[in-house]
Amino acid sequence: MEYQYHPHVAGCGYEDAVIDLLTMADKEFIPPLSQRGSSTQSDLAGGSLHAGVMDYYHSMQSQPVILAIEDGTCLGFMAFKLDHTCDQITVTPNLYASTCVVDPATRGKGVMKNFYLEMIRLYPERMVCTRTWHTNAPHLHILDKLGFREIARLKDHRGPGMDTVYFARDPQ
Repeated sequence: MEYQYHPHVAGCGYEDAVIDLLTMADKEFIPPLSQRGSSTQSDLAGGSLHAGVMDYYHSMQSQPVILAIEDGTCLGFMAFKLDHTCDQITVTPNLYASTCVVDPATRGKGVMKNFYLEMIRLYPERMVCTRTWHTNAPHLHILDKLGFREIARLKDHRGPGMDTVYFARDPQ
């Protein structure tokens, strides 16, 4: 598998594959991507007026992306932001992993881990941050293995009983 970096999702040459992956994984996210207006939306509880996955995709078009390519097929991607700040992430410079989707047939083969390792290789001087929900065991396992630490927890942020957890990994 080859990992390709592109400075923007738009123009990466695999835009249709990224949209297909977002559509496939939409409801695996809490809340679903189709209920969000952006990859950094702060209000994650309750519904939204957004029309679907395309709103989400449009919000991340200018973000850098790492693609997992095998035999000319995009099997996953990680979009991220440079120097994203919010109430929970105040340190810059940083990388904020906003969205990661891996094709179900490719999961469990280290693709997400390699996305993080590629970000760290590309930007070794930056802290890497992300957020997820507290029951996302596969993602939490990878973050733990890579030395991320919890920096904030927002109780019931994604709805009753569903916490949002922010993580960071210090530069090498």
